[in-house]
Amino acid sequence: MPCHVNEPGQCSLSPLRTRWYAQPAWWFFVVLVLVWNIPNLLPWEQSLYPATYWLDMQDRLFKSLLLAALAMALFARPWVAWGVSWGLCLWWLPISVAVRYMNETPLNASLIGMAMASSLGELKGLLLSMPRNIVLAMLLWNGLCGLVLYGLWHKRHWRWAGWPRARVLLVCVGLLLLPRIVQWSVREPVVEQHAKVQSRASMNDDPFKEGDRAIGFDVDLPRAFPYELPWALAQYWQARRVVEASIASMREVQDAPALASGAPEVVVLVIGESSSRKAWQLFNPQLEVQTTPLLLERLARGEQVLPFSNVVAQSVSTRQAVPSMLTKEPVLWPDGTPNPQAMRSVLSQVAQVGYRTGWFSNQAAVGEFDGVIAAYANEAQSRAFLNPSSFVSQGSYDEVLLPALKRFLAINEGAGRAFAVLHTMGSHFQFEHRYPPGFGPFALPHSAEQAYQNSVAYTDAVLDQVIDALEQDGRSAVMLYVSDHGQGLSEQRCSKSDINRLTVDSYEVPALLWLSPGYAQANPRVVTALKANSKRPYTTAVVHQTLRDLLAGDEAAQAPALAQAGSFLRTPPLDFVQRVVFAGAQWVDFQEAAARNPCFIKAP
Repeated sequence: MPCHVNEPGQCSLSPLRTRWYAQPAWWFFVVLVLVWNIPNLLPWEQSLYPATYWLDMQDRLFKSLLLAALAMALFARPWVAWGVSWGLCLWWLPISVAVRYMNETPLNASLIGMAMASSLGELKGLLLSMPRNIVLAMLLWNGLCGLVLYGLWHKRHWRWAGWPRARVLLVCVGLLLLPRIVQWSVREPVVEQHAKVQSRASMNDDPFKEGDRAIGFDVDLPRAFPYELPWALAQYWQARRVVEASIASMREVQDAPALASGAPEVVVLVIGESSSRKAWQLFNPQLEVQTTPLLLERLARGEQVLPFSNVVAQSVSTRQAVPSMLTKEPVLWPDGTPNPQAMRSVLSQVAQVGYRTGWFSNQAAVGEFDGVIAAYANEAQSRAFLNPSSFVSQGSYDEVLLPALKRFLAINEGAGRAFAVLHTMGSHFQFEHRYPPGFGPFALPHSAEQAYQNSVAYTDAVLDQVIDALEQDGRSAVMLYVSDHGQGLSEQRCSKSDINRLTVDSYEVPALLWLSPGYAQANPRVVTALKANSKRPYTTAVVHQTLRDLLAGDEAAQAPALAQAGSFLRTPPLDFVQRVVFAGAQWVDFQEAAARNPCFIKAP
């Protein structure tokens, strides 16, 4: 063993013991701890909450550095530590960095859901569409990791001594446990205990909230590399179990829709998001801003673009609004009440009569707000969730749905009929995230209202491209667009200084049908009925029956009115009431509430 010579014939080990930190192996220890935290040093979330960003980042980084040091201290040989680190987490470090830069989010359950909840064909398309820069970065980074391992293999004599490693372990464990010890020593207030009891009761009433419950007791590590991936996987499977349980509890559809000889070969349902009818020039000709120029151009050319100008959403919450659009017995009613008699949706119904079904979403596959809808998406034979982010971040633009739709149509072109649902991000806040920079009537919007109108113009462009895809496909086709709910904006009339979901604009939604020439010619009575009903009162609950009636064609156009949901092809009864939910859970007559106070829809 080498020693330090004090006098001739004598040696001492004490200088080496005091200088262990000066050895190259221990410098590599520090480097490895820092490499583990490269993604955690990026300012990816600064724009989301700038006021507390630096404090949050310091807290998360401090924990991550301690955990990385603790993990490395478990190994005596640097080459083993590097090899294990590479195999467990460093190989996907470029993906973590890319996700933070592109989506302003760490790897999360939504991203996992994109891969796990998509069908195999669509998953292949997702992988092939991965940006080449990410693939190149993965190859270069892992090549570098291999070279480092090769170099460390030739330094196999390097060791991290036991006593210094033990001290690192003790210090890291102590610092990590100290905040918990302090927290556990403080008795939980009675009020907080009561809140937790109430929260658990709420989760029992609504299983989808339980599926979205945060796993663990730490809020920082799920957003830190490399802990984000196992946390995201656990969060996804927790939410997925709730979705699967919901699917298993749904009743099968007993009555298959009628299929006329003139039934459309292709049906596309586009579910909008947070779109207010007042912001569409198609419905509001007095609006000076051109928010729907492409649809108006099609209407001017004589195409069968059929708007419905008196449709209201039953709820201003997506998770409560969308299920009733898809089936007459939804998993959740618009007031949020779970339905033990839930029934499968129109996707299962049209599949019974020979339609190949697809669901392509620009929203998430799991979560309290998305799991309810994902339960219906699972009924489709082809599925793809294409937004790697949440609704609060940039994410994907709705045009990401177009390639998936075109692939679906191409695959099913020679295989009969096709039915696709496109679930858009539409005009969900934040509005400037919903369209490409510079798009729309306001290249540089100076207000939330201008950004919102840009997002509506972008929806107009997306719908125009959907129609283009159907025209290029060439088959008899229909497209139905309905927004799940609207959006209240700041306005002087209602003394609202911020966006809201209280005014009539939050309920009044755009709804329109586009019919291909082939379908319109085969079903002239359908066209007549739709035009006659264009200004009649409806709610968004008519969607599923409207789709069934479009398959039945002219026969449905002569069918009697329905007492409940109704259909755009059928005249609503004279005593029909547009019932909507306000304040999350209470029903009210919309027309009466709007007449009392258009600035606040509520019960008398």
